[in-house]
Amino acid sequence: MKEFFQRYKFQGDYWLRKAFCNDFINFIQSLVKEDEHLVPIPVDQGTIKVRGFNQVAGLIEGLEFEPVLISQRSEQARHQFQRSRRERLQRENPFRVVEPNKVAGAKWVIIDDIYTTGVTVRQAGRELSKHGARQVRSITLCR
Repeated sequence: MKEFFQRYKFQGDYWLRKAFCNDFINFIQSLVKEDEHLVPIPVDQGTIKVRGFNQVAGLIEGLEFEPVLISQRSEQARHQFQRSRRERLQRENPFRVVEPNKVAGAKWVIIDDIYTTGVTVRQAGRELSKHGARQVRSITLCR
């Protein structure tokens, strides 16, 4: 998995998403209830400029999702993979809700690629809850 993510995320080998895409989508569909909305973990604008894609959105290509979160990580800030466990746990929440009306009262499933410390999904979940999400849970490709 380490080699996969190195090539997929950090070397921009977008076609590699196909290795897990169908299985991941089937797994998600088997767990998500009809009244739940999917939201992939967003990437910041600097990452989009460099990488050219959101790796999570690529892994769920074809699934309907709601892009209600954005990442406001500054271009100078280090990425999660560059931080120690301690630094990850102390990181300021970079996520913001862009459509509060869609979030309020709804059930959400956060989709992410890797669960390491859980900080990313917890921070995204906190932001959704802060804006009135009725329920928040997560599904990740690997842990």
